[in-house]
Amino acid sequence: MLASFLNSIEAVVLILLLTAVGFFCAAKGWFSDAAKAFLSKFIMNVAVPFMCIYTLRYRLTREMVFEAGPMLLVPFLVMAILYILSFAAGKLMKLPRKSMGVFMMMASLSNTLFIGYPMCTELFGADAEPYIIMYYLVGTCFTQGLGITLIRFTGEGESKKQTVGGVLKKLITTPPIIGIIIGITVVMLDIRLPNLVMTFSRYMNQVVTPMALLVTGKIIYDIGLKNLKIDFKMLVTLIFRFLLSPGLCFLFCHVFGIKGLAMNVFMVQAAMPVVSQTVVAAAEYKADDGFAARGAATTTIASFVVIPLLMLFLNAAG
Repeated sequence: MLASFLNSIEAVVLILLLTAVGFFCAAKGWFSDAAKAFLSKFIMNVAVPFMCIYTLRYRLTREMVFEAGPMLLVPFLVMAILYILSFAAGKLMKLPRKSMGVFMMMASLSNTLFIGYPMCTELFGADAEPYIIMYYLVGTCFTQGLGITLIRFTGEGESKKQTVGGVLKKLITTPPIIGIIIGITVVMLDIRLPNLVMTFSRYMNQVVTPMALLVTGKIIYDIGLKNLKIDFKMLVTLIFRFLLSPGLCFLFCHVFGIKGLAMNVFMVQAAMPVVSQTVVAAAEYKADDGFAARGAATTTIASFVVIPLLMLFLNAAG
């Protein structure tokens, strides 16, 4: 147990250092807003799709695909229930309209990629990658299909009418989803992709973690450490992110018989900070972007304390 705890501390410190590099570069003026925009688009539209193809081709098997139903159901139920509970909590707190969608998205959805991916791979190694992608797949569906839609609906900006077909089209044409679809197809049909493609995908896989953490550091710098005040709304958000979310995940993993590495990865992913798209959507649709920014930064910093404690719990429970 002690060795696992020390390993989690080392993983957290490594991720914190990489995030600090992004913060430092932003503070020195080397990391501009244009650079952040470029890296964010590059990660999501180029690096992550090829990462999914590479990871699924080498880490996923047909047996895992056939057994994926209960595994996908766990994050689905966790996020769905959190949305219901966060709506009730928002009503009880009497949140203003422009804060409601932001709060629900922050309370319900994890940063499974920018923080969750490097955290899980450092804690559990490359074998964790297929389970990371499973959780990410469900999280992306909720983010695009429900989270951003709610922020658009509750924001004060002009809102175009959203159709189910439009949401589905946007979802399946998202580059990471395309990468997942290609990766699963390659596995199921046992297609051997050219070495050039796989080598390129491997290089893209290797740049996701450092680039994502540099961007995270820049985001925290832009928000400003002095703005990280924990009021009642933020306290409730922290309770949802770091208690209710992993708690529900633990419950459903036991209900569906998911154990070992898969459960550990899901638990860590469930306890990740606020999903980063919350800040972007809140600013775009004139929702409570200040609340979204503070939530993203506060939960990111808090996760560096929470994860070692969660690893202690997982070792004790295991």
